[in-house]
Order: sequence, then structure tokens, then C-alpha cells
Amino acid sequence: MKILAVDDDYFILELLTMICARIGYSKVETALSGDVALEMMNSADEDFECLLLDINMPGMDGIELCEQIRAMPTYRKTPIIMLTAMTEKTYIDSAFQAGATDYATKPIDIIELGARLRMAQEVVSARRELAALAAPKNDVPVADEPEKTFDISDEIQIVGFKELIEYAALANYILQLSRSGLVCSQVLAIKIDRIDMIFARASRDEFTYALTEFADTVHDVFGPSGYMMAYAGNGAFVLVSNKATLEPSIGLEREIQDLLDEKNIEYDNGDPLDIEISIGNPIRPSASKTHRIRKTFDRAIARAENRRSKKQQEPRPTSFRKIAG
Repeated sequence: MKILAVDDDYFILELLTMICARIGYSKVETALSGDVALEMMNSADEDFECLLLDINMPGMDGIELCEQIRAMPTYRKTPIIMLTAMTEKTYIDSAFQAGATDYATKPIDIIELGARLRMAQEVVSARRELAALAAPKNDVPVADEPEKTFDISDEIQIVGFKELIEYAALANYILQLSRSGLVCSQVLAIKIDRIDMIFARASRDEFTYALTEFADTVHDVFGPSGYMMAYAGNGAFVLVSNKATLEPSIGLEREIQDLLDEKNIEYDNGDPLDIEISIGNPIRPSASKTHRIRKTFDRAIARAENRRSKKQQEPRPTSFRKIAG
């Protein structure tokens, strides 16, 4: 795995290089500033596969650098690990909102950094395999390929919301809050009902549009109090709310549903694209280890699915789509 480490401290870069080599990653290049890092990335013959960025640098800091890197198509999904001594929630939030995948604190711990790099390596390896499977075969005509090039379970990227981050990054976000003693958040899942029917009919653009409209509605409700959210695939969103206390999920569900109904979402041909949702009761995250956080996410999604099952016994009243004009 080819790594680029960026820090304004030369000795930290030397230390990172030695630590990476010790745990099996010898392909490490370094940069003393964000500007130098961007130049190296733009001129590299071979793309970097993992980035280590210090947050607190003069000039362009690590958060701004992370944002610029994410704007580069080649590095849109490259693992980015932020390195910093800062543990305040504002810095953690800003790092993940800028596109960070993970977060490690200084002074650098070899065991912690090794775990972070191994997780990044797993992501890199998985994406290599997917790229190999997606590569066109010489003996298969392009015209014969199916129109749908995505699966209902895919964690489709939804752009336009800094609070909407990758699913794996959301678990790392909670883990970092826990290490900083800042976990007072709650986890809940919101599931789009009958997502299989929407998926079967929608094109990729229509499906992404529906998810984006949903994300926009959630942002209207949770934005003022602060939140982080990720799309988990299968029509499920997992949300970490900063609210100290949450109102009952039924009330939240009704508020979001009413806002969705007002949007009059449509397919490209003008037919109604009705989105109905189910929200499970919130859960306090078990945040000591990443795999336990994932179990919390699974429980939250299961609660939303159970809520959907209960509603099938008592269907909500038919909504009235707002008529324009």
C-alpha cells in the first residue's frame, strides 16, 4: 500500500516512516505542507492508496487539505487518516465532515496506527477486487451489459451534505468520540419502506435522487442540533444525533414523513415517487471497539425494520401530495 504522510514537523514524518516500515508498510512518501502534498499527488505516476494528514499545520491545515483531496476524482474514496493531538469534538466533527475516513491521536501509538492502517489496507484490497470484477471483458459486448450497474445493497455516495459520511467512517467517528470522552450521542436508523420496489423501477439517477431528497429532509430536522449520518445500503440510513434527549421516534417519523410528502418527489416521467419511512427507537452506542459499534448500527437498523413490520398492522393514513400552484 502506497502511503503519503503530511505533517509540518520533519521529525514526526521521520517517526511515521519508521513506524509504518516496522508494521509492514515501507512505501511511504512525505510532505511538509498541504501545497507540497497536492503537487506530489498531481504529479505521481502511481496514485497514493492511503493518506496520513496532520490537522494542525500552518497555512493550509489538514482539514482544508482533506477537502481539496476529496474534490479530486482519483482520491474521492481513498482512506484518509487524520493525525492530531486535538481531541475537542469540533475538530473531530470537522475532520470527518471534510472527508476523513479515520482519526488517530498524537503522540502516535504504534499499535493504534497499525490497526488504522490495516483497516485502510482492507478497504484498498476490497476496492481493487471490485475494480477487477467491474472491468469490461474483451469477449462481452458493451451493448449486452445490463442497464443497472449498481445493487440495492450498495452504499451509494450521496453528495451535498457535509454531515453525510461513509458508513465505515461513521463507526470510526463514534470510536473517536468515545476515546475523547465525548460520547453522549444517540444512534438511530431510518429505513425507506419498500425500497425494493423503488429500486426495481428507478434508474441509478432516479434512485440517487430519491436518497438525496430524503437526506435533505433529514438535514432540515437534525441540522440545527448537529448530527452525522451514513447510508448503509438497502434504503437504511444510520444517524448519530447530538441531541441530549430525543423525542419519541414516532414523533420524528411523523415530522420527517410530512416533510417528504410536501416535496412531491417524482420519477423522470412525472409519476409519483412516494417515499415512506420507518424509524426505530434510539440506542446509546457501545463504543469501545469498532465491531461493537457495527453491532449497534445493526441493532438500530433492526429496530427500524421492526417498526415497519408493526406499521403493516396499522397503516398510516393516506398522505395527500401537495399540488403545485
